[in-house]
Amino acid sequence: MVMRTAQQARGCAFAQILKWVNDDHRITYVEEWTDVDELRGEFRTERFTRLMELLETSAESPVVEFRVISETHGLEYVTAGPDEAKHAH
Repeated sequence: MVMRTAQQARGCAFAQILKWVNDDHRITYVEEWTDVDELRGEFRTERFTRLMELLETSAESPVVEFRVISETHGLEYVTAGPDEAKHAH
């Protein structure tokens, strides 16, 4: 329910749950947001409160990370010269 609501939220590009193959008790939950302000606004929602409550019930302390990525490049970035790489988007 938490993930489905995130997927419908404005600014959320995708949300997914990943189960680790070598650890039956470990999952990774990922949300990708296109707008940092929309993400910050999400912190005040009932959905985010439910997500935090789920984390509190975890058998082990969960790792929570918020990564803000300003640039993404494809393979052309590998072959670009230094000047081209600075301006590639």
